[in-house]
Amino acid sequence: MTEDYFWGLTLDSNKKKEVWDPDRNPASGGGDMQGFRGEHTLLVKQIVLGAEAKDGDVNVVEVEAMGYKADVKFPIAVMRGGSTQSQAVLDLLFPDPPVTFHLVKGSGPVHLLGNHTIGTGELVGDDDEDEDLEDELDEEDLEDLEESPERNNIEDKKRKLSQSNSNKKGKKTKVDEK
Repeated sequence: MTEDYFWGLTLDSNKKKEVWDPDRNPASGGGDMQGFRGEHTLLVKQIVLGAEAKDGDVNVVEVEAMGYKADVKFPIAVMRGGSTQSQAVLDLLFPDPPVTFHLVKGSGPVHLLGNHTIGTGELVGDDDEDEDLEDELDEEDLEDLEESPERNNIEDKKRKLSQSNSNKKGKKTKVDEK
């Protein structure tokens, strides 16, 4: 089971850097997540340059995140104040926290929007439910399952497949004869 939440942050001259880390930072969506088992992922879908951005001001947003073998650090958007393009569609998936967003040039404001997904949402200790399900299946139920014939027998499937193939080649079926 997953839970999805709307996510956003604003970078400007007063706040040039923000770290998304739900496990450590309550402001980024992880406040009382202690006890939860599951993965946090962040999908950044859009960047919007605020209406207050200065004309001609170039705004560069950089992201730093975990890569395969080392951390990676790249600009993800360059936006100019006063231009006709005040927003851009992004498709950036960050499967693991932490992710650091940094306004490396310009004064913003720049708004990043997306989804924060929490993996399973199961509380630690829910393994008891699995044990309860196992207890419900007693030995008689297991024996009944073992004695029942297989419904999806491989031979039956082969026979049905060969029949349907021969019917398609022009042979009449009972339905065709009626």
